[in-house]
Amino acid sequence: MAATLRCERGQVRVVAEGGDLLAAAERDEVEVSSRLGNTPRFIRFKGGEAFETADNDGVDRLLPAAGAGLLHHLESRLRYVLLGVLVTVAFVWASVQWGVPMAARAIAASLPQSVHAHADSLVLELIDRQMMAPSRLDATEQQRLQALFAPLAAELGEDPPIRVLFRLASDEIGANALALPGGTIVFTDQLVGLARSDEELIGVLAHEIGHVAHRHAMRRSIQASMMGVLAAVVVGDVSAVSSAVTALPLILTELGYSRSFEREADDHAVDMMRRHGVDPRHLANMLQRLDPAQGGVGRYLSTHPPTPERVRAIHERAAQ
Repeated sequence: MAATLRCERGQVRVVAEGGDLLAAAERDEVEVSSRLGNTPRFIRFKGGEAFETADNDGVDRLLPAAGAGLLHHLESRLRYVLLGVLVTVAFVWASVQWGVPMAARAIAASLPQSVHAHADSLVLELIDRQMMAPSRLDATEQQRLQALFAPLAAELGEDPPIRVLFRLASDEIGANALALPGGTIVFTDQLVGLARSDEELIGVLAHEIGHVAHRHAMRRSIQASMMGVLAAVVVGDVSAVSSAVTALPLILTELGYSRSFEREADDHAVDMMRRHGVDPRHLANMLQRLDPAQGGVGRYLSTHPPTPERVRAIHERAAQ
């Protein structure tokens, strides 16, 4: 209701054309919101009623004991504004660089295997329905590859258990391998056909086992959720205009996380291949054959580090 607030002889009254809307309240019985820029102020009464006004100067004159508030004091001085910007930037940078990855790693490691297994089955159901078809590899070939992969798959034991499946992928996916959250690794028929030796397939398997061992799928999901929460905290509301502002940084940050996961999986693959007597350079050869040879922005906006960079790192680590 349209009304007027008055403060007379230590009492606060809210009146309209018909008279008082509320019983007069003592000054110390009402709560006055802090002043922040030109946002409306609220005078709240003990019965739950609230008077709203944009006349900040009037509130400060009638109720001087409320003062302008700490927020108004800070936002009115440039040095505090600049300090606030620096603190915010430092908080966001530290959260993205250390906080979010560390928290995601801890959360993913603490989740019971049943959660990873459930996510695994959901993802597999989705890709089987939308992206892949039953494998056309000969049953004998599938059995041979399962026997070839068995020593590597057994290395993690049951935490989580590794199982390898074969699928015929759509053209969009093509030659690829996917590590699902619960330990399922999917090899596409196209990838098997692209390999020139069993050692190259072993290299790919070792890389995907690295993703499973480090819980990359679940960590990436958790990190994406946490980045959304962080954006909401900093921006205030990820919707409409703010979503357009935050979308690109979030995407680029997630790409950075993905690249770090790929490097971690490559390192795991090199160590695993060495333990099983396989030259890690077979993985490098396979990566070069898989490289779509993108350039420019297309390569930069990739979830994987540039192939030459990965190949160089594998060769360097293999030579150590």
